[in-house]
Amino acid sequence: MHPVNWARFGLLAALWGCSFAFIKVSLDAFAPLQLAFGRLLVGALVVGLILAVTKGSFPDRAVWGHIAVASVFGNVVPFTLFAVGEQHTTATIAGVIQGATPLVTLGLAAAAIRTEKPTARKVTGLVIGFVGLVVVVGPWRTDGFGSIGGQLACVGAAVSYAISFVYLRRFVSPYKIPALAVTAAQLTSAMVITGLITTFSIGWDLPGELTAGPLLSLLVLGGASTGIAFVLMNRLIADAGPTTASGVNYLVPVFSVIVGAAALGESVTWNVPVGGAVVIAALALAEGRLPLPASRRTAEPPAAAAPVPPVPDPAEPTRPTDQVDRADRTDRAQPAVAQEAC
Repeated sequence: MHPVNWARFGLLAALWGCSFAFIKVSLDAFAPLQLAFGRLLVGALVVGLILAVTKGSFPDRAVWGHIAVASVFGNVVPFTLFAVGEQHTTATIAGVIQGATPLVTLGLAAAAIRTEKPTARKVTGLVIGFVGLVVVVGPWRTDGFGSIGGQLACVGAAVSYAISFVYLRRFVSPYKIPALAVTAAQLTSAMVITGLITTFSIGWDLPGELTAGPLLSLLVLGGASTGIAFVLMNRLIADAGPTTASGVNYLVPVFSVIVGAAALGESVTWNVPVGGAVVIAALALAEGRLPLPASRRTAEPPAAAAPVPPVPDPAEPTRPTDQVDRADRTDRAQPAVAQEAC
């Protein structure tokens, strides 16, 4: 891989890994829904500006319904749940749990997309990954390391991300829309939905004092970890390929652990790195980066990478053609839009 792409790779992992610390600091002033809206507002402005500079355009109205659904599962729900979860657990644990998203995506894709068959490799990886996730959560712990409810909220956020990835791949991919346009539309849709929910539920009175720390954390979270990170991911997919780009999921938990311990002073007990390592190994096995035992390898086809789909060619038509079979259209890859997955 070219050195420039290695730099993008490392920067992307750092932005997503650090996002959990930014969430933690922002919660000193903002409620979870307010925080979700704020990061979406800033992220949508950044991506919208890039879209305008590159002379891109928003997708046709025909696909906005599907994009709205994807934005609920890919942005509204996970952004809110991670904020709720981090009110009761550490940024370190939230980041490690986020690392399980590709495994959940593999399982959902196998159930919902006909070309994603549940091979022995994927099933084995999913089972091992679930064990690793249980180790990270540590339900046996009673020392105040974080409530089980907060950790389960983070698990729910990871599952919601996975649902959005599969939904995008199945229902938005056939329209062959450029990745940047999908990202801009999804963030804009999520911003509007979150703003309406916040207005008619908790309102806009801040629960804490708005100081420089929470405000700057929100701006970086929205502009860098949400807006710029999506653009970096799409560029990395285009230049290095989806398989290489999906490897960023291995480093996100590493950065979250380092930043949580160094910047926030969070304690790191044995179960977090051990469980995180198990999740990473399970993802590597499910993706085909680790070999299966010889007895199970003979009939095993090569495993696909975690569903981090390729960027569509902007020259392609923006609507599916009648000549393409429906099953083929629904199984084409979709740009990795959230993959944020954080």
